[in-house]
Amino acid sequence: MKELAVVLVLAASSLAACAGSDSYYVYPSDYSNELEYVCLHVMQRGTRRFMVNDQHAVIPLQAAGSGVLPEVQTDLAPGGYFCGAFDDRQVPCSKGKTSNLDGTTCAFAR
Repeated sequence: MKELAVVLVLAASSLAACAGSDSYYVYPSDYSNELEYVCLHVMQRGTRRFMVNDQHAVIPLQAAGSGVLPEVQTDLAPGGYFCGAFDDRQVPCSKGKTSNLDGTTCAFAR
């Protein structure tokens, strides 16, 4: 009888734990997919910094000089980029901040 009670308590507690909040999956955006694709090619050149020119060509930025990556064309806006989470403008703002690096208002803050 005691063993049956233990089994029932364990079953009830496991069901209660599983009945909590629903989990969900956040799909990556087209922007983050494109940035990841370009970063893979840029990091093969030994750098994490790159820029995109008006013709949408990717130029890795290195201390020893740089050249256009002929095999990569991108839809990213012209400008400078860094492969890493800190310069990704789609991440939430830091605690206490209300604007992104580019001056736009944060979608939400931590």
